[in-house]
Amino acid sequence: MYVSLGFPVVGTKVFDEMPERNSVTWNVMITGLVKWGELEFARSLFEKMPCRNVVSWTGIIDGYTRMNLFGEALALFRRMVVCDFMQPCEVTILAILPAVWQTGDVKNCQLIHGYGEKNGFNATDIRVSNCLIDTYAKCGCIRSASRFFEEMSVEKRNLVSWTSIITGFAMHGMGKEAIENFERMERVGLKPNRVTYLSVLNACSHGGLVEEGFRFFYKMVKEGQVLPDIKHYGCLVDMLGRAGRLEEAEKIALEVPSEITNDVIWRTLLGACSFHGNVEMGERATRKILEMEGGYGGDYVLMSNILTGVGRFRDAERLRKEMDERNALKVPGCSLI
Repeated sequence: MYVSLGFPVVGTKVFDEMPERNSVTWNVMITGLVKWGELEFARSLFEKMPCRNVVSWTGIIDGYTRMNLFGEALALFRRMVVCDFMQPCEVTILAILPAVWQTGDVKNCQLIHGYGEKNGFNATDIRVSNCLIDTYAKCGCIRSASRFFEEMSVEKRNLVSWTSIITGFAMHGMGKEAIENFERMERVGLKPNRVTYLSVLNACSHGGLVEEGFRFFYKMVKEGQVLPDIKHYGCLVDMLGRAGRLEEAEKIALEVPSEITNDVIWRTLLGACSFHGNVEMGERATRKILEMEGGYGGDYVLMSNILTGVGRFRDAERLRKEMDERNALKVPGCSLI
């Protein structure tokens, strides 16, 4: 009760005063501490636990995954299987797969896939199957994701399965394949939700399929009765921006309902203006962004680069000075290979 309500210190006091503890007591304490971010304390209890079980291992692995300590989560998973000879359950697999795709190591995905196949998790738990599709795609192996999806029976696939493979194709710029699978999904009688529509819109954006994107957007609103949110509008703006149809993109950005609009829409448009060298529209987009949120240095840098590209060096320098005066920060970019 104490750890569930956010009082881990009091919960620890009760735990320390207990004359006798069983595995449930230890697990409740460990998972409770993980929930409130007390990972080091949870790990120390985990190491002191006299008899660890699959719940203990899953709880601590999940904690490291949630805290973005993916290497440590994978090391614990290996230790669990190889050193302690503890058999993971379906929930353990679901806890470790996000660490796999965050590190981008397809070999680990293949190992866990094989383990799930051998122990029957892939056949019995649709959550594991869906997560494997997602993980393969995010590790850059869309072929394995597609093959695994096709090996699933039509009866087994649910809306999450279809959305996962559509998202995977979208992520890899395979717009036509994403649309084909969306239409296949509808033919088997499944009704897309807002996430599925977002995935196919993303696919149209990355695949340069503008007319198809509009068709799906209107289908979502009229037939699906789904109210578009900021992400759906963002996809439209991005799709038009990539295609160089900047006037239409700006018109949509201006038509986004005021209660849901934010700086992301205009930042997307600014990126398109940078790519296509449209200074005037870039300045309008920058003004909109600064009205909403003026603390991100990337916006100043992007607009400054646009101005520099057309020879307006004084204006670019002025914008850089304004960035310094506002203490706007630019986080350095990084790449994981």
